[in-house]
Amino acid sequence: MITGVLIISLAVLILLSLLVLFGSYIAYMRAFYNNPKKNRVDPYRHIKNDGTTEDEKSRTLIENVQKLPYRDVFTTSHDGLRLHAKFFSCGNESLPVAIQMHGYKSHPYIDFSGGCPLALKMGFDVIAVSQRACGESEGRTVTFGENESRDALRWIEYVRENLGADRKIILFGVSMGAATVIMAAGRGLPESVRGVVADCPCSSAKDIVIRVANKMGLPGKYLYPLARLGGILFGNFDPNRAEPREFVKNSKVPILLIHGEGDTFVPADMSREIAAASRAVELHIFPDAPHGQSFIYDEERYTALLNEFCNRCLSDSKNA
Repeated sequence: MITGVLIISLAVLILLSLLVLFGSYIAYMRAFYNNPKKNRVDPYRHIKNDGTTEDEKSRTLIENVQKLPYRDVFTTSHDGLRLHAKFFSCGNESLPVAIQMHGYKSHPYIDFSGGCPLALKMGFDVIAVSQRACGESEGRTVTFGENESRDALRWIEYVRENLGADRKIILFGVSMGAATVIMAAGRGLPESVRGVVADCPCSSAKDIVIRVANKMGLPGKYLYPLARLGGILFGNFDPNRAEPREFVKNSKVPILLIHGEGDTFVPADMSREIAAASRAVELHIFPDAPHGQSFIYDEERYTALLNEFCNRCLSDSKNA
């Protein structure tokens, strides 16, 4: 009798374990997995074709940025992945360098359709990075800035080794890329990196995963442990470590934080959390602007903010 009960209990335990394992795998595949060779990104995927001014401006920016001349550059991540970026040069080896990190499963032509030409106009050479598991970069797991922030450090080393150790650098990021550059700042940066510009970051991977699941009608609070387990087992990273609001406390460089109040994907309150955690941050809110669209909604103000911040960072040899 006792043996039968033990067998049944063991069978139930094995079944529950298999269900948890399967659930964590599904959560990993939905939240973190990406195959860039199969999931080619359409640069126009966010265009609604609704005839609005913002819609047409976005399309024009994407069309124009794809016409800019560039050369392909590569580096290797800390875990052995071949990472790709597009290098846009103004042809002057004394210019500062903008390293631009795009968002979740996105593309530089989308997230920096305005930011890349603007940086060139401001007098930067630009390295527009394809994040790991995106574009032509290797990898299968998107880690919400945990490993991507280490990749940003490798791109900084690429600049120092290949473009000149004295080249001044500013990191730019949008959405998950913004979380990436904030976390990179918290890992410690060489003196050549003078500042960070972060547009609409999340405050933590955990919070944004739960929020997105809730928006899909799923119980995010209860599903997140499965997603975390999936990240650990199948992606070799812990999503709980992707916390820009914690990393920002260690930043030794000034950070310009921009967020649209109309952002329904990553709410502006997440940037407020990050700004409240560090005196290195200055936060600017753009009324009504949706996720990653502050430049589209108010180009004049956005450009003025970037010019003032970058000029201040590049002219002062001491980081704030």
